Amino acid sequence: MCHAVGCTNREDSRKRGIPSGSADVRQSIPDDEWKKTLGVGRLCAEGAEPDREQSEKAKILYVRDFGAKGDGINNDGSPIRKAITVLKKAEPGSRLVFDANTTYYISSGEYALALQNLKNVTIEGKNTTILAKPIMGLCLIQDCTNVVIQGINFDYKTKPYAVADVIADKGNGVVHIKTDRSLNFRGTYSQPAADYFGVVDRTEGRYHVGITSIKVVDSAERIYEVRCNDVFAGRDERIRMMTDDGYRFIVPMPNVGQAIEQAFTVIGNEDLTMKDCNIWSAAKFMFFLNGNNGIIKFQNVHIAPAPGEDAHIVGWRDGFHCKENRAQLIWENCSAKYLYDDVFNISASMLQVQKAEENRLYLYWQETGGAYPHIRAGDTVSFFDTASGEQIGSGTVRQTAVYGAETTVILEEPLAGIEARESCKAVVDTLAAPGSIIRNCNFQGTFRFRSPIYISDSRLHVTRMWLNVEAPWEGPVTNRVLFSNCVFTFDNPKEKFIHIGSGNSNWKNAENPYRVKDIVFFHCSIRQDAVEIGEAESAHDEVCFPDCY
Repeated sequence: MCHAVGCTNREDSRKRGIPSGSADVRQSIPDDEWKKTLGVGRLCAEGAEPDREQSEKAKILYVRDFGAKGDGINNDGSPIRKAITVLKKAEPGSRLVFDANTTYYISSGEYALALQNLKNVTIEGKNTTILAKPIMGLCLIQDCTNVVIQGINFDYKTKPYAVADVIADKGNGVVHIKTDRSLNFRGTYSQPAADYFGVVDRTEGRYHVGITSIKVVDSAERIYEVRCNDVFAGRDERIRMMTDDGYRFIVPMPNVGQAIEQAFTVIGNEDLTMKDCNIWSAAKFMFFLNGNNGIIKFQNVHIAPAPGEDAHIVGWRDGFHCKENRAQLIWENCSAKYLYDDVFNISASMLQVQKAEENRLYLYWQETGGAYPHIRAGDTVSFFDTASGEQIGSGTVRQTAVYGAETTVILEEPLAGIEARESCKAVVDTLAAPGSIIRNCNFQGTFRFRSPIYISDSRLHVTRMWLNVEAPWEGPVTNRVLFSNCVFTFDNPKEKFIHIGSGNSNWKNAENPYRVKDIVFFHCSIRQDAVEIGEAESAHDEVCFPDCY
């Protein structure tokens, strides 16, 4: 595909005098032809603007008028909840204002801020800090329409981690550590989940260390015994990094770290903007986005350690875990670093065809073992077969129904090749936030993009990036991804860090093999040999690097 538009390689760039390995893109060059060819980079709607709906009766509400003290000590949870209740009934264009440069401590409730069923309003701060008591979530945004949240910093009063020096290696995964703060427990704390872990405090890489238990050795001196397991590969080498190379050990705060599943729960909204916000420490997952519509926009939102914190951690898992969204997701002038799972996972769940009767299909959601309630009439569903290696095709949903654990779908037209077997997979393309945009951002970590997306004028430090399909859990088969005028850096100058491939081992025998399609790196600063391209994708020229250097 790429050759049809005209692809230039690194040698071509050298001939035009563009320096190979330059640290920055010196000047952005127009990419209109590529955006048009791939069908990405266009805004599909206006997005959130409460002021355009403003009524003459719109009000400005101040949380201080509801009794919020903003001293960072007293619990402001109740007065803030009262203010939000009044805002819910206010006229379009109303605002709820938090005082500038003020800290509000919230120690009660399931979430520090619970924003539900708000419409055409703004939550406004100006360098305002919401300080939450664990183990509540930071913010719930649910079933809201045309809402803006701006000018707020989010943090936890008790950090979900402690930083330690490893002072002794006792062998067989047992170490003694001295922490920078008390872990606030007695006796022995056992793992709450099989994947409970700490991390090596390094700026590059992602070095998890599984933890079975933490035992108090000397509470006054903050010395603890940690039993590390081999749930994650490389346990002994990672312990050596901390004993011999002097790297610190970041451990979860017992009863706090990894106990908070989601810091921000963003579900069922239409047209939402978060801007001028900082997230300084968070939960297991930072943002969980699900079931959103319209435009969901993050503008000048930054995920980083709080001022004065020198540990290289913000959250334990994904930064933006985005699944089953019809919304176009947009990030502008944002940044994130020191997350210990993906910065982005933009995808939709994979389904299995259990029964096929003409255009009536019965689909099974293997990840949950239940029904898939997200699909609806008008959705586009793609089908492929991992056994035959074939891309079966796509169809439009005419009707759908859910009965117990069963999801029934009727397509507008039958598709030949769909069979009831475990290898026959389906993904709802329209639920993978197609056409999302990342612009003028700076992100560090790992990335998973599985839907058409436009990423421009951004700096990406890649610990790992996957443009692929991950059967049986996530899809679609990645297609139409345009990186434009971006700077890529990597943890080292030798390894491959970007993995593009479908994993289709039967592609040679397939008439139309399913494969990752139309991946373009346009005018990017990138080490091209850091990109690993699958066999099917390479044979069909699905990846190209025009004007890269």
